[in-house]
Amino acid sequence: MKNKKIARNGLIDIMRLVFALLITIYHFYSNGEEHFPGGRFGVEFFMILAGFLLLASWENRHISTLPIEERQSYWINYMKKRYSHFFCFTLAAFIAAFVIMRIWHQQIYDIAGICDNLSGDIWEAMLVKMNGLNKGTAMINTPTWTLSCMLFVEFFILGMLTFCKRPFLAFLMPLSVIFGTGYWMNLESIDIRLFHTFFTFGMLRVYLLMCFGIFSHQISQKIKLISFSKTGRSLLTVAELTGYTICLLICFFRDSRNYQFCFILIATFVVGISFSLKSFAGSILPANNFTSFCAEFSFSLYLIHYPILRIFKYTYEEVSDLYRQKFVFFFLVLSVTLIYMFFMRGVLKTLPVVKQKLKSVILEQT
Repeated sequence: MKNKKIARNGLIDIMRLVFALLITIYHFYSNGEEHFPGGRFGVEFFMILAGFLLLASWENRHISTLPIEERQSYWINYMKKRYSHFFCFTLAAFIAAFVIMRIWHQQIYDIAGICDNLSGDIWEAMLVKMNGLNKGTAMINTPTWTLSCMLFVEFFILGMLTFCKRPFLAFLMPLSVIFGTGYWMNLESIDIRLFHTFFTFGMLRVYLLMCFGIFSHQISQKIKLISFSKTGRSLLTVAELTGYTICLLICFFRDSRNYQFCFILIATFVVGISFSLKSFAGSILPANNFTSFCAEFSFSLYLIHYPILRIFKYTYEEVSDLYRQKFVFFFLVLSVTLIYMFFMRGVLKTLPVVKQKLKSVILEQT
């Protein structure tokens, strides 16, 4: 199994941070519709990107050429690493949200009360709460629902790639996009907090978006096969940058299903163009330490901004009072995100050492 990494794209890394900021701003102004009404569409961008990278990682390692046993091994090991990574990041954010919402805001100080609340909230820490358990009650750190759904969706998609890649890519995935999107976009009311048994609209949303990401990867592979002239590459660059601009304008000014679908379609194509490396944008803004930092920062920002927002909403119950604190809020969010990011860096570096030491101690004792 070749452990070939996917080449980073500087423009994509910058856009990750931009959309993470838009999601943060949207959550801050969620009580009004006049500021960044479509900021929530940043989640669509992240899910499309996740689908793209999932298939790209599979293809770059040539997993399809391996025996079924090795494909299954890759599937399980990928999910173990994915879950461990998500769990470490979300656990720290969960603890912060639990302290803010349960202990500080609801003033639950006794051990019995904390245990009673934790008995329900623990499913969130395990990344399964938004998938039908606890009668669909909301998460205390709302952004975590995307990671929870991603784990189930990635498990399903990798399973399909492991056992029946061609039927999935040629039939089930396009069929899912066509019929699933039609069903999803034409429902009169969608609330990701309302669930029907185990399957959720939230998970359906993530699955469809990741299918669009897989389609984006196929577009990227087709573009790579084309030999463009300088004029062709210039036109492709203009189309790419125009696409990102339209996506941002939708986030700034529009919030409707029609515009949401336009955002998804445009993002699908521009992500494919960006990773094809055929436009000039990749050479103008190559991946470097700064763009890698932006990508890492965006993930931490997405997870940790909501607990901080809760503090401000509990403190300033009047919307006008809350909006006057916007600069204080954003400064605090960025500062805490930076601390959180470096803290998690240290945790992830320390965990293998701790694991090895515990293993050696246990083996010596036994």
